[in-house]
Amino acid sequence: MPIRGKIKWGVNADANNPLSDARLQNLELLVRDLRCGRLPFGWRGNRVFENREGDLPSRVGEYYKEFYMGTSAESGALRVVLGAGSEVYVTGNHYRDFIQVLHLPFP
Repeated sequence: MPIRGKIKWGVNADANNPLSDARLQNLELLVRDLRCGRLPFGWRGNRVFENREGDLPSRVGEYYKEFYMGTSAESGALRVVLGAGSEVYVTGNHYRDFIQVLHLPFP
């Protein structure tokens, strides 16, 4: 399934939006830590996201890295996928809907 939408950082999130998840309250800090190789408490991953279903724009090689809360098998696991070109994608329903976060400030 393709990216459901794009959200500019700072826009109020509704209840169906994974950005309303309290674990993403400081998304800009989380992304900074993940890009630096630091996994905050409860986060797992830092593995290649292969984009087998074509949910994200097609890129070659190991372009995307995946991070998640919970176990990788949980269907509702919160996931953040980071592109090597600074892209940030979030899904709260195990890849069914990705949202691209635009204009995320870096602290």
